[in-house]
Amino acid sequence: MSNFICFKAEWLGDDPDRADIITAYLSEFPFTHFESEDRWMKAFADENDIAESEYETIEEAVMDYCDRIEWSIVERENWNELWEKNFFDPLQVGDFYVRATFHPEAPEGTRAITIEPRMSFGTGHHATTRLMLGEMQTQAQEFVGKTVLDMGTGTGILAIAAEMLGATEVLGVEIDDWVVDNANDNLKINQTQHNTMVHGDVKALQTVPNEYYDVVLANIHREVILADMAEYGRVLKGRHKLFLSGLQQADESLIVDHARSLNFKHLKTEQTDGWLMILLEKIA
Repeated sequence: MSNFICFKAEWLGDDPDRADIITAYLSEFPFTHFESEDRWMKAFADENDIAESEYETIEEAVMDYCDRIEWSIVERENWNELWEKNFFDPLQVGDFYVRATFHPEAPEGTRAITIEPRMSFGTGHHATTRLMLGEMQTQAQEFVGKTVLDMGTGTGILAIAAEMLGATEVLGVEIDDWVVDNANDNLKINQTQHNTMVHGDVKALQTVPNEYYDVVLANIHREVILADMAEYGRVLKGRHKLFLSGLQQADESLIVDHARSLNFKHLKTEQTDGWLMILLEKIA
């Protein structure tokens, strides 16, 4: 089983926007998780996803925004310890309380989502995941008794949340096989009854009938969303909603224009920390 590549960038001076800028550039590469603190940020990827020959290209993409760059390897078995010591504090988003297995129990009256963090994207801490969890609760009625598709499911956090909101069938699709294993473990931890995880990309939807799903969630990179949105529209029922994130402010017009060309109506955009959640509705 492979380990992880860690890309670390440091900069001098106080610039609260620097981490977001670097993250935006690095999101074009196959990094799956980002962490920042003070004057440094780290990005992680499976070591099989980035070759050493690509290091220089990645460095050139961000070198104008940092003063020091380091590469290292993080052993997979050390990942939980790294999270526990440095990164993952419990987080509340509306009624959802996101915690790791090593944290105290969630407060009474909250919907506890327990995540075993193994490098998969989606602990609720990134702005895109928080935006999705927040809007899912705002649109909670859309999930009761419904079928839900979660593209790029990562840890499975949004799929788990969908079931907690009342979905009776949830499919999570994830391109990395080791991430699927992590998501399946999280389904067991959260004792889900209506969730299934599959390894694959948008091609995994080829056998899905037209207009099968009531809700589609996609918290992925912009280019993937643009390439796959037509297929999301095919499997989504008319007058039902598509939740998109993994996007930044500069992406909004591009995404919305493309969505309109595919018979979607733009309902709203929410943003935090420079990241967006775009809510669309398929026109019947």
